[in-house]
Amino acid sequence: MAAELPVKAPAPVVSYYDWTGVYIGASIGGVWTNNVERSFPAIPPVLGGPATFSSNASDTIYDVHAGAQVQWGWLVLGVEAGYSAGFREMQSTVLLSNPPFNFCGVGGCLAFNKITNLFTIGPRLGIAWDRWMFFGTGGYAAASLKGGLECNANGVATGFPLLACPGVGVTPGNLSGASWNDGWFAGAGFEYMIYKGVLVDAILGAEYQHFDVSAKNACCSSDPRFTFDEKAHGDIVRARLTIKTHAWSFLQ
Repeated sequence: MAAELPVKAPAPVVSYYDWTGVYIGASIGGVWTNNVERSFPAIPPVLGGPATFSSNASDTIYDVHAGAQVQWGWLVLGVEAGYSAGFREMQSTVLLSNPPFNFCGVGGCLAFNKITNLFTIGPRLGIAWDRWMFFGTGGYAAASLKGGLECNANGVATGFPLLACPGVGVTPGNLSGASWNDGWFAGAGFEYMIYKGVLVDAILGAEYQHFDVSAKNACCSSDPRFTFDEKAHGDIVRARLTIKTHAWSFLQ
Protein backbone atom coordinates (compact mmCIF):
# COMPACT_ATOMS: atom_id res chain seq x y z
CA MET A 1 0.00 0.00 0.00
CA ALA A 2 2.87 2.39 0.79
CA ALA A 3 4.32 1.80 -2.64
CA GLU A 4 1.07 2.94 -4.22
CA LEU A 5 1.07 6.32 -2.44
CA PRO A 6 1.74 9.32 -4.77
CA VAL A 7 5.25 10.75 -4.57
CA LYS A 8 5.55 14.56 -4.38
CA ALA A 9 7.81 16.00 -7.05
CA PRO A 10 10.91 17.88 -5.77
CA ALA A 11 10.85 21.66 -5.84
CA PRO A 12 12.43 23.07 -8.99
CA VAL A 13 15.98 24.40 -8.61
CA VAL A 14 16.16 28.20 -9.06
CA SER A 15 18.81 29.06 -11.65
CA TYR A 16 20.35 32.51 -11.16
CA TYR A 17 22.33 34.30 -13.84
CA ASP A 18 26.12 34.09 -13.52
CA TRP A 19 27.88 37.44 -14.13
CA THR A 20 31.36 35.90 -14.23
CA GLY A 21 33.13 36.35 -17.56
CA VAL A 22 35.06 38.51 -19.99
CA TYR A 23 33.14 41.17 -21.92
CA ILE A 24 33.41 43.88 -24.56
CA GLY A 25 30.92 46.57 -25.52
CA ALA A 26 30.07 50.09 -26.67
CA SER A 27 27.98 52.99 -25.42
CA ILE A 28 26.53 56.32 -26.50
CA GLY A 29 25.25 59.26 -24.50
CA GLY A 30 25.80 62.89 -23.55
CA VAL A 31 28.74 64.71 -21.94
CA TRP A 32 28.94 68.13 -20.24
CA THR A 33 32.43 69.57 -19.77
CA ASN A 34 34.22 72.53 -18.21
CA ASN A 35 37.68 73.50 -19.45
CA VAL A 36 40.00 75.96 -17.74
CA GLU A 37 42.94 77.50 -19.60
CA ARG A 38 45.50 79.76 -17.90
CA SER A 39 47.97 81.66 -20.08
CA PHE A 40 51.43 82.73 -18.90
CA PRO A 41 53.89 84.39 -18.75
CA ALA A 42 52.86 88.00 -19.25
CA ILE A 43 53.70 89.43 -22.66
CA PRO A 44 52.82 93.12 -22.19
CA PRO A 45 51.29 94.99 -23.75
CA VAL A 46 49.92 92.36 -26.16
CA LEU A 47 48.29 90.04 -23.65
CA GLY A 48 48.24 92.30 -20.63
CA GLY A 49 49.44 89.63 -18.22
CA PRO A 50 48.46 86.09 -17.24
CA ALA A 51 44.77 85.33 -17.72
CA THR A 52 42.41 82.46 -16.95
CA PHE A 53 39.59 81.42 -19.32
CA SER A 54 36.81 79.00 -18.44
CA SER A 55 34.44 77.53 -21.02
CA ASN A 56 31.62 74.97 -20.99
CA ALA A 57 30.41 72.57 -23.67
CA SER A 58 27.99 69.72 -24.29
CA ASP A 59 28.46 66.96 -26.84
CA THR A 60 27.38 63.47 -27.84
CA ILE A 61 29.91 60.93 -26.62
CA TYR A 62 30.64 57.35 -27.68
CA ASP A 63 32.66 54.68 -25.93
CA VAL A 64 34.22 51.25 -26.36
CA HIS A 65 34.92 49.27 -23.22
CA ALA A 66 36.24 45.86 -22.17
CA GLY A 67 36.68 44.08 -18.87
CA ALA A 68 36.56 40.93 -16.80
CA GLN A 69 34.64 40.09 -13.62
CA VAL A 70 34.01 37.26 -11.13
CA GLN A 71 30.88 36.64 -9.04
CA TRP A 72 30.78 35.28 -5.47
CA GLY A 73 27.17 34.95 -4.35
CA TRP A 74 25.61 38.39 -4.79
CA LEU A 75 29.01 40.15 -5.01
CA VAL A 76 30.66 40.87 -8.39
CA LEU A 77 34.25 42.14 -8.60
CA GLY A 78 35.95 43.15 -11.82
CA VAL A 79 38.08 45.62 -13.75
CA GLU A 80 37.17 47.64 -16.83
CA ALA A 81 38.98 49.88 -19.33
CA GLY A 82 37.26 52.34 -21.64
CA TYR A 83 38.01 54.78 -24.44
CA SER A 84 35.63 57.70 -25.07
CA ALA A 85 35.46 60.54 -27.59
CA GLY A 86 32.97 63.26 -28.54
CA PHE A 87 31.46 63.69 -31.98
CA ARG A 88 32.56 67.38 -31.88
CA GLU A 89 35.70 66.76 -29.79
CA MET A 90 33.90 68.26 -26.76
CA GLN A 91 34.95 71.70 -28.02
CA SER A 92 34.19 74.80 -25.97
CA THR A 93 34.99 78.46 -26.63
CA VAL A 94 34.94 81.75 -24.78
CA LEU A 95 35.16 85.28 -26.23
CA LEU A 96 38.10 87.24 -24.82
CA SER A 97 37.69 90.82 -23.64
CA ASN A 98 38.81 93.66 -25.88
CA PRO A 99 40.98 95.26 -24.50
CA PRO A 100 43.43 93.82 -23.56
CA PHE A 101 42.96 91.18 -26.28
CA ASN A 102 42.73 93.82 -29.00
CA PHE A 103 44.96 92.20 -31.63
CA CYS A 104 42.35 90.03 -33.37
CA GLY A 105 40.65 92.62 -35.54
CA VAL A 106 36.94 93.51 -35.53
CA GLY A 107 35.66 90.07 -34.50
CA GLY A 108 38.00 89.72 -31.56
CA CYS A 109 39.63 86.55 -30.21
CA LEU A 110 38.21 83.27 -28.99
CA ALA A 111 39.95 80.95 -26.56
CA PHE A 112 39.06 77.40 -27.59
CA ASN A 113 39.48 74.09 -25.81
CA LYS A 114 38.97 70.49 -26.93
CA ILE A 115 38.96 67.10 -25.22
CA THR A 116 39.84 64.82 -28.11
CA ASN A 117 40.27 61.55 -26.18
CA LEU A 118 39.34 60.21 -22.76
CA PHE A 119 40.77 56.97 -21.32
CA THR A 120 39.65 55.33 -18.07
CA ILE A 121 40.61 52.15 -16.22
CA GLY A 122 39.61 50.97 -12.78
CA PRO A 123 37.84 48.35 -10.65
CA ARG A 124 34.08 47.70 -10.58
CA LEU A 125 32.10 46.53 -7.56
CA GLY A 126 28.67 45.12 -8.30
CA ILE A 127 25.66 43.75 -6.44
CA ALA A 128 23.81 41.15 -8.50
CA TRP A 129 20.30 39.72 -8.32
CA ASP A 130 19.70 37.24 -11.11
CA ARG A 131 19.63 39.26 -14.37
CA TRP A 132 20.11 42.63 -12.63
CA MET A 133 23.39 44.12 -11.43
CA PHE A 134 24.03 47.52 -9.84
CA PHE A 135 27.64 48.69 -9.79
CA GLY A 136 30.03 51.42 -8.73
CA THR A 137 33.36 52.18 -10.34
CA GLY A 138 36.32 54.56 -10.20
CA GLY A 139 40.02 54.84 -10.89
CA TYR A 140 42.53 56.41 -13.26
CA ALA A 141 41.54 58.78 -16.07
CA ALA A 142 43.59 60.53 -18.74
CA ALA A 143 42.55 63.00 -21.43
CA SER A 144 44.10 64.61 -24.48
CA LEU A 145 43.45 68.36 -24.28
CA LYS A 146 43.97 70.95 -27.01
CA GLY A 147 43.62 74.69 -26.70
CA GLY A 148 44.64 78.10 -27.98
CA LEU A 149 43.38 81.30 -29.56
CA GLU A 150 41.53 81.64 -32.86
CA CYS A 151 39.71 84.30 -34.88
CA ASN A 152 36.11 85.00 -33.91
CA ALA A 153 33.29 85.04 -36.44
CA ASN A 154 29.95 85.80 -34.76
CA GLY A 155 30.89 83.83 -31.66
CA VAL A 156 32.23 80.83 -33.57
CA ALA A 157 35.88 79.83 -33.83
CA THR A 158 36.82 80.06 -37.49
CA GLY A 159 39.59 77.49 -37.30
CA PHE A 160 42.08 80.07 -38.55
CA PRO A 161 45.14 80.89 -36.43
CA LEU A 162 45.73 84.50 -35.52
CA LEU A 163 48.29 84.90 -38.29
CA ALA A 164 45.48 84.33 -40.82
CA CYS A 165 42.99 86.73 -39.25
CA PRO A 166 42.01 89.58 -41.58
CA GLY A 167 42.47 93.06 -40.17
CA VAL A 168 44.84 92.00 -37.39
CA GLY A 169 47.26 94.69 -36.32
CA VAL A 170 49.68 93.17 -33.80
CA THR A 171 49.87 89.38 -34.15
CA PRO A 172 51.54 87.19 -31.49
CA GLY A 173 51.42 84.09 -33.69
CA ASN A 174 49.44 80.87 -33.79
CA LEU A 175 48.86 80.36 -30.09
CA SER A 176 47.83 76.75 -29.67
CA GLY A 177 49.08 73.57 -28.04
CA ALA A 178 48.17 70.16 -26.66
CA SER A 179 48.79 68.10 -23.53
CA TRP A 180 48.07 64.65 -22.09
CA ASN A 181 46.51 65.18 -18.65
CA ASP A 182 46.19 62.66 -15.80
CA GLY A 183 43.35 62.48 -13.29
CA TRP A 184 40.59 60.33 -11.85
CA PHE A 185 37.02 59.22 -12.50
CA ALA A 186 34.11 57.81 -10.50
CA GLY A 187 30.68 56.55 -11.48
CA ALA A 188 27.78 54.17 -10.98
CA GLY A 189 25.19 52.37 -13.05
CA PHE A 190 23.13 49.25 -13.62
CA GLU A 191 22.98 46.41 -16.14
CA TYR A 192 20.32 43.89 -17.20
CA MET A 193 20.93 40.68 -19.14
CA ILE A 194 18.50 40.74 -22.09
CA TYR A 195 19.64 37.65 -24.01
CA LYS A 196 21.40 34.45 -22.95
CA GLY A 197 23.04 32.62 -25.84
CA VAL A 198 24.99 29.43 -26.27
CA LEU A 199 28.38 31.17 -26.31
CA VAL A 200 27.76 34.80 -25.32
CA ASP A 201 25.11 36.93 -23.60
CA ALA A 202 23.81 40.42 -24.45
CA ILE A 203 23.54 42.99 -21.65
CA LEU A 204 21.98 46.46 -21.65
CA GLY A 205 22.79 49.10 -19.08
CA ALA A 206 23.09 52.76 -18.15
CA GLU A 207 25.91 54.62 -16.45
CA TYR A 208 26.80 57.99 -14.92
CA GLN A 209 30.48 58.96 -14.80
CA HIS A 210 32.40 62.01 -13.58
CA PHE A 211 35.98 62.68 -14.67
CA ASP A 212 38.54 65.27 -13.58
CA VAL A 213 42.02 65.75 -15.10
CA SER A 214 44.53 68.11 -13.51
CA ALA A 215 46.35 71.06 -15.07
CA LYS A 216 49.36 70.48 -17.30
CA ASN A 217 51.49 72.79 -19.41
CA ALA A 218 50.81 72.80 -23.17
CA CYS A 219 53.54 74.76 -24.93
CA CYS A 220 52.52 76.91 -27.86
CA SER A 221 53.54 75.36 -31.17
CA SER A 222 54.61 78.58 -32.89
CA ASP A 223 55.58 81.13 -30.23
CA PRO A 224 57.84 79.94 -27.38
CA ARG A 225 57.17 83.19 -25.48
CA PHE A 226 53.62 82.05 -24.79
CA THR A 227 52.61 78.89 -22.94
CA PHE A 228 49.45 77.89 -21.12
CA ASP A 229 48.07 75.36 -18.66
CA GLU A 230 44.90 73.36 -19.29
CA LYS A 231 42.65 71.28 -17.08
CA ALA A 232 39.14 69.90 -17.46
CA HIS A 233 36.33 68.00 -15.78
CA GLY A 234 33.02 66.64 -17.02
CA ASP A 235 29.95 64.50 -16.46
CA ILE A 236 28.78 61.66 -18.70
CA VAL A 237 25.40 59.91 -18.91
CA ARG A 238 25.20 57.02 -21.40
CA ALA A 239 23.52 53.77 -22.40
CA ARG A 240 25.67 50.64 -22.70
CA LEU A 241 25.48 47.47 -24.79
CA THR A 242 27.82 44.69 -23.66
CA ILE A 243 28.57 41.21 -25.00
CA LYS A 244 29.78 38.81 -22.27
CA THR A 245 31.20 35.31 -22.46
CA HIS A 246 30.01 32.43 -20.27
CA ALA A 247 32.58 32.56 -17.49
CA TRP A 248 36.00 31.38 -18.74
CA SER A 249 34.75 28.56 -20.97
CA PHE A 250 36.24 30.08 -24.12
CA LEU A 251 39.72 29.65 -22.60
CA GLN A 252 39.26 25.96 -21.87
